[in-house]
Amino acid sequence: MAKAGYTGIPSLFTTEEAVGLTDDLGKKYRVNELYYKPHACCRWAQPTIEAIKEIQSRHILISQNIKKIVIHTFTEAAALSKDYPETTEEAQYNLYFPVAAFLSYGEVGPKQVLGQLDDPIILGMMNKISVVIDQQLNEAFPEKALSRVQIIMQDGNTYQSSIIQARGDYDFPLKAEEKKEKFFWLTTPLLGKESAKWIFETIQNIEYMKSIREFMPAMETHKKTF
Repeated sequence: MAKAGYTGIPSLFTTEEAVGLTDDLGKKYRVNELYYKPHACCRWAQPTIEAIKEIQSRHILISQNIKKIVIHTFTEAAALSKDYPETTEEAQYNLYFPVAAFLSYGEVGPKQVLGQLDDPIILGMMNKISVVIDQQLNEAFPEKALSRVQIIMQDGNTYQSSIIQARGDYDFPLKAEEKKEKFFWLTTPLLGKESAKWIFETIQNIEYMKSIREFMPAMETHKKTF
């Protein structure tokens, strides 16, 4: 690719914006500021799903009885695609699809973004969604990805969430048990329960191995499930 003329982005260390980041090298480890995504979609759509979960913790939401969903969020999130997806990438980098999938099936995972792109229930729910850009939430971005949601029911009841941050951020972390649950949620359907358990337990104790070579041959017994 390099021979064909492709180039990468300029190094961050050469820009004025990076001065504040390079001054604390060796003192502040920004790798610890990475985030984990609980849902299989863009981080910018994650706080909207969390806002819906907050509403669900207070009210029983029957998806068929929902009339309208209004997402209040920041400009970048509002700019995500709102069209019916045709590929998994279009489903994941979409604002409406993951919200509709969660309201319809209670999750946004591989099943939804790989196998339910044309699901009429999800697509029908997408038609009920609209978005409003909130300046207050704009001001918090990119340090925080925030949203709030308003859900209007067919009977006229309206439910509103508070302003919610994307879960999994370094300052709003997932619990260890939640990460474990996500690991098994993603791996068990592909590997089977026993293989998934073996890999998890092995990785948890990998520092006690004399060499990574102990890990790779053992993986051979599980490769048929990949």
